[in-house]
Amino acid sequence: MIREFDRFAYDNRLRTWRAEWKLAMALILLVLGMISSWREQLLIMAGMTYWIIGRAGVPLSLYGKAMAAASVFLGVSLLTMVISISLPFHLSISYSQLRPAAELAVRSLAAWSCLFFLLITTPAPEWFAVLRRCRLPAAVIELCFLMYRFIFLLEQAAAELWLALRARNGGTHWRHGGMLMYQLWLKAGQSYEALGRALTARGGIDSFVYRHQPLDTKPHSIDMAAGAALIGLLLGMVWWKG
Repeated sequence: MIREFDRFAYDNRLRTWRAEWKLAMALILLVLGMISSWREQLLIMAGMTYWIIGRAGVPLSLYGKAMAAASVFLGVSLLTMVISISLPFHLSISYSQLRPAAELAVRSLAAWSCLFFLLITTPAPEWFAVLRRCRLPAAVIELCFLMYRFIFLLEQAAAELWLALRARNGGTHWRHGGMLMYQLWLKAGQSYEALGRALTARGGIDSFVYRHQPLDTKPHSIDMAAGAALIGLLLGMVWWKG
């Protein structure tokens, strides 16, 4: 799924937007989502769905997988708010925490939709170029680059190990999962060391150049009007509630 994200970042209908426009809109909606109520957060999710699926042309199945993955991790973490365990082993549900947990879930999904909009519509090298123009420290940019590169190394290692395990008719017992995780840890460490040696051979991470090719096409007027209308509506709702 990571490679699908990266492919659509280069091949989507919002590719002609400048990265600064998308970053500004996503950050404004992210901040509004953090300070608003669940109604405004649902509106933000609807707006991001419109731009991701309707305007960028990202398949609904891919967007659904991303939201489902975020929901799984979010659901596991929210269980600690709702379920309590006491000794001797006894499970109890705190019904008073159901509403705060639901509100936190909506806020988190709204924030994730804003971040996913940035992830799926703009290639990573353009973000590195934007960070450089924002005068961020070089160490921060290089760290982001290394994390981005290591994600693909980790995914490739996991895919190769899983294919090798299935080729041996494995993968049906829980021990196979533990073995896969252990081998993945070792292989990821080896890949990271190989990347470090490659960087050292090239003179360090300072040798990398982040290219940003400016795009002449600006956002369509209908997109700008829709974004301004959504932000204005959210600001009005937040101001009306005090």
